[in-house]
Amino acid sequence: MKKIFFPLISGFAFAVLLGGCKDFNDQFTGLDDKAKPKNLVKYTYQLVDADYSTISKAALAAATNAADSALAKSIATNKYFSTSVPGTIYVPFLLKTKYPYGDVGSSANITSVYGQDRPSFMTDLTTLNIISDADYKSVWGDPILYVSAFTPAKSPAAKIPGLLASKFPSATSGTYKFVEYNYSSTEAASGVVDYKYFYDDFETHTCATASPYTPIGENGWQQKDTSGTKGIWYCRTFSSNKYAQVTSNATTELNNSFLLTKQIDLTYAIAPQFTFNVNVGYWNADCLTVLVSENFDGNKDHIKNATWVDLTSNFTFPQIPTSGYGVLASAGISDLSSYVGKKIYIAFKYSGDSRTATTPKITTTYQIDNVKVSEMRNALSVPSSEKQYVVYKYNGTTWITPLAADGVFIALQPADYTAMGLSYISSTNAPLYLPQYLKQKFPYALEGDVKTLVYKSSSTITYSGATQYTMTNGVWTSNTFKINKTEQFIFTVDGWVFDPTVKFTMAQADYKIITDYVWASATLGTYINDQTHHDVEYYFGASAYSYYEFDIRLATHLAHESATFTGLTDEQSSVIMSQRVKDAIVIMLQKKYPLAVAQVSGINVHYIVTTYIYNSVATTIFPKTANYTYDFQCTANGTADTAPTFTFVSGPTLN
Repeated sequence: MKKIFFPLISGFAFAVLLGGCKDFNDQFTGLDDKAKPKNLVKYTYQLVDADYSTISKAALAAATNAADSALAKSIATNKYFSTSVPGTIYVPFLLKTKYPYGDVGSSANITSVYGQDRPSFMTDLTTLNIISDADYKSVWGDPILYVSAFTPAKSPAAKIPGLLASKFPSATSGTYKFVEYNYSSTEAASGVVDYKYFYDDFETHTCATASPYTPIGENGWQQKDTSGTKGIWYCRTFSSNKYAQVTSNATTELNNSFLLTKQIDLTYAIAPQFTFNVNVGYWNADCLTVLVSENFDGNKDHIKNATWVDLTSNFTFPQIPTSGYGVLASAGISDLSSYVGKKIYIAFKYSGDSRTATTPKITTTYQIDNVKVSEMRNALSVPSSEKQYVVYKYNGTTWITPLAADGVFIALQPADYTAMGLSYISSTNAPLYLPQYLKQKFPYALEGDVKTLVYKSSSTITYSGATQYTMTNGVWTSNTFKINKTEQFIFTVDGWVFDPTVKFTMAQADYKIITDYVWASATLGTYINDQTHHDVEYYFGASAYSYYEFDIRLATHLAHESATFTGLTDEQSSVIMSQRVKDAIVIMLQKKYPLAVAQVSGINVHYIVTTYIYNSVATTIFPKTANYTYDFQCTANGTADTAPTFTFVSGPTLN
């Protein structure tokens, strides 16, 4: 974005005001009296929702292109800043009108909301990857002698990584996948079974229990009314049983409605048979035809291009009752041996007519269920299997289950849904049930613990969700990936600008950076006290063990570096150690901020570092054991190949 500064008052206007109002300087202390102290004001403010709208309007007015306009508008929509829309650039649009008074050097600490980048795995885990029959055939190595499940001998841990590698050959390191599979704790056994090439009892279909009903369209089914628009096969339920139903009653049109199976592979079949159950209601004409095709291309819009063979004569459909409904019963058996070695589609075609001019109307209702193509043959089987869920991560070489270092990923299992009285977790249910689930599962969780729950978000479709929770004040709280951030701005001759000064007190990790540096140094490595943990060193005096400090005592360094310190006084030793502490802090800053920049918005970047100095004897530089503060300025930007440069400005200043 082009930078636009708003000076407080233009030179021309300022001159006019000075000449026209002798009391003007009452509001700007020190403008005409150099001896008076400056009116340095320190503001503290937290943005509210209305402020984001104000900033958005001002930034939009200053925008010079479409990209800048889009960024400006996003502030009002999101009501937070981000790495692409930082408060460091946009907050001054508010400050120039909210705090127009004060001399150069005045400051404002502004707290605003920042939207953090959502972890990429949150997006990866929104799709459920279901291990398919084709996958199980691959695992078992046989198109017939297989079961649609893993077993102890064909374990998911051993087989799923290979399947994922085959499915996602272009996956990049850090990619996550949520996987559903079937598992049997009992090994598969060989025997004569009813081997199913196709089967659907509609029990897994979405099925509304009241109008508007749900059209059949899951598990590979397709439908098409080639004559009208209202001849729809719906999923219906009666006495807890689901089935497909169609009728022309009340459509007021001609209907030729096809309900099409997915492709059925009979490549390895021997003597397959086709069966289904049927029921009729309010019979007034024969409306159902059963068809099979071996050249249909699977596109429902190409039904008329395929050759369909009529199988209806193999079945018996009731012609009663003329009022009310019968019961679902077997329609008979059709031999499909002539299709062995082929791949086929089966269609149920309903032909009805309820147009006003039709007499009598053709509106019989048909219900079908338990559609099956199978045969009795020797195959593998397991007594039962259950669905299980797992999260996998690609580490650049192979697919692994995430380690604890990546955060804890918990894939909800069928028993978890059952315990909640749910079959999946919707966006509405997630905030109601998931915190309670975590509370029960992790009763001893500690403050700051993080868990990522991964779950099905639909009963029939491959939708899934991932929600990350953090234990906050004793409560599992959903991570919105928004944080409050306080940033300082300063008033300059060009108006309000971001103050990029970095201030912090050195913590254990900062001292560890220094001890690690010494450990890795060919010349300083001998100054490490602990060769295993290397968290205490005696050159700079940094300690990251127990006490986090710089130990500058003469006795300590005399014991480890007698050639340098023998004969020195404590005062002389403190001069050497003062320089070494400065050098150590520069090393730490270069490691901690490898991409540090020298300026932000034209302001030099300073690093104000507070550290603890342990000194047993008072000296001029270090009068006592205490916290001391150093000021370093970044004078050269860091890059991927070059460390930033930090120049000592002042210190140590006793806190």
